[in-house]
Amino acid sequence: MATMTGAEQPGTLPIAPLARSRDFWVLIRDAVVFGVVLAFGGLVFLAIVENGDFWGDPQSNGWWGGSWWWIAVTAGTGLIVGLIRHFLHMPAHTPGLIDELEEERVEPRSVPGTVAVSAMSLVGGASLGPEAALGSMGGGLGTYVGQRRTDPDMQKATMLTGTSGAYGGLLASPIVATLLVLEMAKPHRRRFTHVVFGSLVSSTVAFAIFYPIAGTTFLGIYDVSSYDFKDWYLLAGVGLGLAAAVGALVLAVITGIVRKLVAPLAERTILRPVIGGVVFGIVAVALPLTLFTGSDQLRTVLGSGSGLGAGFLLLVVLAKMITFSVCMESGFIGGPFFPMLFMGGTYGYAIHLLIPELPVALAFSCVFAALPGAIVAAPFTLVMLAALMMNLGAVETVPIALAVLTSYIAVTGSGVLVAMANRRKPSAG
Repeated sequence: MATMTGAEQPGTLPIAPLARSRDFWVLIRDAVVFGVVLAFGGLVFLAIVENGDFWGDPQSNGWWGGSWWWIAVTAGTGLIVGLIRHFLHMPAHTPGLIDELEEERVEPRSVPGTVAVSAMSLVGGASLGPEAALGSMGGGLGTYVGQRRTDPDMQKATMLTGTSGAYGGLLASPIVATLLVLEMAKPHRRRFTHVVFGSLVSSTVAFAIFYPIAGTTFLGIYDVSSYDFKDWYLLAGVGLGLAAAVGALVLAVITGIVRKLVAPLAERTILRPVIGGVVFGIVAVALPLTLFTGSDQLRTVLGSGSGLGAGFLLLVVLAKMITFSVCMESGFIGGPFFPMLFMGGTYGYAIHLLIPELPVALAFSCVFAALPGAIVAAPFTLVMLAALMMNLGAVETVPIALAVLTSYIAVTGSGVLVAMANRRKPSAG
């Protein structure tokens, strides 16, 4: 009996050269369409979010700098979120961005609810990011189109191609969008090359449409002074990574506590987000920097952080961790990256104030990337994102890489995070 070759085995992409593969050109065609559709979809979504947050003031940065009527807005936002979830019969806990990328599938029927709840959450000031809704849009479209393919590998490659298209306009570069998807999904080698080319095409097309219309991107949005590199900054990067690891562990503990407190309200679809809205609204009145995604607020930290002081900034980081956890566990929908970048950047600036010998660009950029890097295995994405957002040079990225590597090994790579999660399971049961 003849042995089947790799190209003949069912469920695998052909090994023939890409240019001779019909599946490849079908994927590229879909990638172009995804880029166009998702660029305009992203523009509409971000326009709603950015124009809907007019009621907050990212320049408010002092104690009790908010207004008490904000609580009515955040509670009302929770009520609307609860009603949307109730009428759309959404489950108490929906899959997150990381789960969807690892599974390489987004249920298309869940996309309208996810986008609607996320838009309402972000307009209402929730401490979450836009990447969950955009990823759901791209992944849902990719899954829907991919279902027409008979090859399971092509189905997953199409889904990931759609997700990259959704992030092509949001992030600082199409390459960052592609890296994020590759590092988070870790596609099998049988479809890896297809995903790389499909993702690059979809994200580049989306960026080419998004940037001229929006007129802006995240490139260079954080103005940090450059510094003259010294050899000991490499060791400082390791130390800053350890500091970021401590911050990530604190975030994990706070999230666990909030999850346990909110658990009795899991079936109270409407009441749960209302209470969550009241909680993060009260925190926002006391510390306005905790509102919204944190991208605009982080620029405020860079502009006035020295006057606020290290102690105050550390308190803001702790409060942001609380509001982020409350929003995640009480029914609001949004991404984790932007809030964690805010936590990391603010934490890094506080470290600079405590240790002035560390240049602000060094401390800020290292912890900016290393705090989310302690939890998420996406080192290349985070390093490149930090470099592009701050216009850093190639040499200045080396301490960032060391910080991200150190924080990940200390928290996730060591098994500490998994052990903490397993310890909570028996008590939850």
